[in-house]
Amino acid sequence: MSADPTPTGRSCPGPDESTIGLMTSERHVRNSLTGDRTVAVQASVVHGGVHITMHDGSRPVPRQLPAGVRELFGREALLARLDELQPNGLAALSGMAGVGKTALVLHWASGAAHKFPDGQLYVDLHGFGGGEPLRPQDALAGFLRALGYSRPEELVTLEERAAHFRTLMSGRRALVVLDNALSADHVRPLLPGPAGGTVIVISRHHLSGLVVRHAATAIRVDPLEERAGLGLLRTAVGDRSHHPAAGALVRLCAGLPLALRIVSERITRSASADLDGVVAELADEQARLDVLDTQDDARSAVRTVFSWSCRALPDHEADAFRLLGSHPGPEFGQNAVAALLDIPPATAANLLRSLTRKHLLLDLGSGRFGWHDLLRTYARELSNRTGTAVDRQAAVARLFDHYLHSTDLAGRIVMPHRLRFSLEGRPVTLPDLRSRDDALQWLDLERRNLEAMCAVDDPAFDGRRWQLAYTLRDYYFLTKAREGWLSTHEKALAACVRAGDPLAEARTRNNLGMVLVEMGELDEGAKHYRRARELFEGLGDGHGRSNALVNEAAVLRRRGDFAAALRNQELALKWYRDNGAHRNIGITLRNKALVEMKLAHFSDAVEHVEEAIDIALGLDLELDAAEGFGRLGRIHQRAGDRPLAEIAFRRAVHHARCCGSKHEEARALQELGVLAASTGRFEEARDFWSAALNLYGRLGSTEGGAVAMALAQLDADH
Repeated sequence: MSADPTPTGRSCPGPDESTIGLMTSERHVRNSLTGDRTVAVQASVVHGGVHITMHDGSRPVPRQLPAGVRELFGREALLARLDELQPNGLAALSGMAGVGKTALVLHWASGAAHKFPDGQLYVDLHGFGGGEPLRPQDALAGFLRALGYSRPEELVTLEERAAHFRTLMSGRRALVVLDNALSADHVRPLLPGPAGGTVIVISRHHLSGLVVRHAATAIRVDPLEERAGLGLLRTAVGDRSHHPAAGALVRLCAGLPLALRIVSERITRSASADLDGVVAELADEQARLDVLDTQDDARSAVRTVFSWSCRALPDHEADAFRLLGSHPGPEFGQNAVAALLDIPPATAANLLRSLTRKHLLLDLGSGRFGWHDLLRTYARELSNRTGTAVDRQAAVARLFDHYLHSTDLAGRIVMPHRLRFSLEGRPVTLPDLRSRDDALQWLDLERRNLEAMCAVDDPAFDGRRWQLAYTLRDYYFLTKAREGWLSTHEKALAACVRAGDPLAEARTRNNLGMVLVEMGELDEGAKHYRRARELFEGLGDGHGRSNALVNEAAVLRRRGDFAAALRNQELALKWYRDNGAHRNIGITLRNKALVEMKLAHFSDAVEHVEEAIDIALGLDLELDAAEGFGRLGRIHQRAGDRPLAEIAFRRAVHHARCCGSKHEEARALQELGVLAASTGRFEEARDFWSAALNLYGRLGSTEGGAVAMALAQLDADH
């Protein structure tokens, strides 16, 4: 048999002798080829089927990107990063549900279409949604059809489809957007190869595998800052965005574009809708996620898109996320989570990192993790709705025990020699606190959590609540954080009364009266002191009664009843001396010296405050020493001995810095400024007052007002 040459000039081989009988009876066949074709096949005998896909020489140019938003706000830096992608580059873009990841990419792609003349491919992989994720082989089938391969089902295996996709994409200047990817493995077969165009993968998870194995550029999309959120709101609702409540609305939507668009649609849908009303609804945490629901589109409901993120979690992570909703505070460390979940700290750390990679938690640095506000609301809702009340209560009890005993540990370091007693519960973990700085840093970090724990209104935890407030008093007395002091002790008092515990009530009233007096509420403070004294007397508690007497004396002194104040102090001093309560002796002597100063009994005042300082230094009580030297300075100043007053105030600054009391340091610096100004050292006075004003400002204290006025007068006069 002979044949014309093929279009490539090669001869076809002759048939095997065993197949001649199957050939046509016409032994010589003349073949011809017409038309413009890129592939030709000539065969004499065919076993099985022959499938030939013909191309007309032009390549399809797919334009698959869906419509996006016309205007973005606050995304300039992210758009610039996308602009920086190299041809054939790979980006892994991640962020929490509803943060606007897809909107960002589609907006960028519409403006960068000229960079991709060979097409734009898009697929939603449904990694997070109500159904099953789209299989990579099914996504590839769609891509192959878009690229002109009409029968991808003939490529049976995933590997065949992936290889053919890479072949068809080779050399193309195209864009591939892989949206809603569940994992790196979910998208790896869809990567077109080193010369197959630019690829952007969008996921709610940080896809470390793409970054590590494929050198993908990792881009994180965070919620909008308030200014950008206001811009979005302004575009959506017009002039109504100038309402004073607009900023609160953006904050309650936590900067999520999805949430902001939902409330914007609600406002524009009704002419009578106003921002105040929407803000009031969103402020109710129980109803917040109901407000952020369009009711007619699952993809436009914040609760639903959050649920899709949780549905993709392994069971142990889903259970942990739910139980974390029982944590009342805004942030936490691994030890608190270990206690809450009853797992080892190292396991808790791995769990927290995993939830962070999936954008269900925020990494706040230094081993601290927190919530996006709406996710926190959703987790709390899950916690209340699923699981058993017994499990939730057990988890919160473990958390209470961790915080209560950790606070007590920190308090013992910050303020030793204070009256202590046995606490409820047993901690699973405790922080590693080795110094005063460690203890103060831990208390600073955990303050909001501790205050939130005191607000847990469950009778099962009334004992732990008042004990936690009691242990926090050390920190509050040092820092003068009066709002937290007041709120925790008011809640603690309610817990004591409900529990019917008179000793707890008396101790709490003593501390509550103290902060009220600090705030100038003398009548209210005195009421608590009197009731505390009555309760202690009824219980036969001499130490508690003496504390209440000293506290009442502070009110009497402020009211000018110096004789009554001294009587109370003498009664308390006798009990303290008889029972060896050395720290209380020092405290009472300092207070007695103030009364004596008011009476101009300066020698007695100096004698008593110096004895108090000796006690403080002997017990290594830096705060007590700072207060003692500050009081000694004021006595000398009042007596007209400025040199001795200045020495005492400088010692007060030193000891205040040693114990970390910014309040005592500021008070001593303020007095040093007064002394400097009174002796004509105006530059020194300005330096002292400026330093004091800075410290008062950092504390949020109103006492800085007098210092600011003194500085202004100094500037005016000199």
